Amino acid sequence: MADTPVASVEHRYGVAGLRAAIVVALGWHVASALPNAVDGWSEYRPVGSGVVVWVAYAILGVVVALVVTRGGGRTATMGIVVTPLLLTGVAVVGATSPTHSPVDPYSWAFASSGWFAMIAMWRRPLRELLGFFAANTLTGLVVLMTSGSIDRVSIARFVMVSYGVSVLEITILVGSRALTTLARRTAEAQDAQARIANRQLAARAIHEARRIRSDTVRQAAAELLAGLADDSVDLSDSATQQRTRIAVSRLRRHIVETDDVTDPLQHELRACADAAERRGVEVDLQAPVGSVPRLAVTVRRALTEPVIQVLAGARTRARITVVVHANDVIVAVIADAPTPTTVVGGGRDAEVTYDREGDLLWAQTHYTPSSQLPSSRTSTSFLKEYAGGLPTTPTTARR
Repeated sequence: MADTPVASVEHRYGVAGLRAAIVVALGWHVASALPNAVDGWSEYRPVGSGVVVWVAYAILGVVVALVVTRGGGRTATMGIVVTPLLLTGVAVVGATSPTHSPVDPYSWAFASSGWFAMIAMWRRPLRELLGFFAANTLTGLVVLMTSGSIDRVSIARFVMVSYGVSVLEITILVGSRALTTLARRTAEAQDAQARIANRQLAARAIHEARRIRSDTVRQAAAELLAGLADDSVDLSDSATQQRTRIAVSRLRRHIVETDDVTDPLQHELRACADAAERRGVEVDLQAPVGSVPRLAVTVRRALTEPVIQVLAGARTRARITVVVHANDVIVAVIADAPTPTTVVGGGRDAEVTYDREGDLLWAQTHYTPSSQLPSSRTSTSFLKEYAGGLPTTPTTARR
């Protein structure tokens, strides 16, 4: 079976042409050759030899058609085997017919042999079929010479019949191959146009993604930069520092969003953790529990945004946990951080839960494609089961 669209089209057209040629050959053998063979039954010497050869041709044609339609006939073996058998039939029918002439209606094999040769050599170069017709013409000429009735009229008739019994088969073979070639070139052109269109769509998508990312980055930094420019922002203020940390983490996350990695979510959480570690916070980013599915950028942003908020306020240590269960993805973070003044939403199909135990802040984002989300109590218990508490002494962050 062809494994590309172009090869598939070429294969289908080639098979269709072959089947059409088999139908034409069958029709010729039954509708044209059989009546002549049956009508001259008693005229052959020995009697019925023409019908015997007709049956032999029919059996040979069935075998050849089965072999070629199943993908055979690509080597010269088929022609080497079939050609002597067909030429022998031409000689026998011509020699046993009443007039011993290849142009006699009872010498049907001279006209029918070309159809069987065409099927047998369907997948071979055209020169081999031309060679067969040359041999067939030579065989017919020998039969004509042995008949003893050679004159200008018989020679002219022989030339016309030889031309007629070969030009149809050659035309069908060449026409089928030309049609198959045209279909392949058309499929190649369409495939090339499809590739160009896909590349254009991909380029537009990349450009749009870059534009959105650029707008997001500009929006994240514009307010702070404008405040610094007009001295309306005090860098010593804790709220300003919090906003700066959040902006830096978002920038780092946006930068790595287009990286080609196996687990984009873990990769982006690593970028967020790096931003916190650069200011001395020990971050323990644990390996995911379960296999993280491929998530859209918007979903990953919804899952990582609460983590950014908590890490921005973390004082000394934090732990990030990712748990995947069925279709649900849960991202949890625990840190010695204050509760955010603004609760960040998780976006569509996502729920954010905050909880506090002493100086530790728990935050969890639960994403599921369905509209039914677990309750906050269930989410919190699920978080505590897998995330655990932070150690009293900060551990070395896992890179």
